[in-house]
Amino acid sequence: MTRLTVISIEKERFDPSLPLAFRLASVFECSIEDIFEPDD
Repeated sequence: MTRLTVISIEKERFDPSLPLAFRLASVFECSIEDIFEPDD
């Protein structure tokens, strides 16, 4: 993952794919729900 991807996710300009979400959760040793919140 590039720095640009991380910045885009943080600024809510990019909606990551499910595989990426699982990978991020694995890297940070937490659940997907701890990282991402569903839209209302």
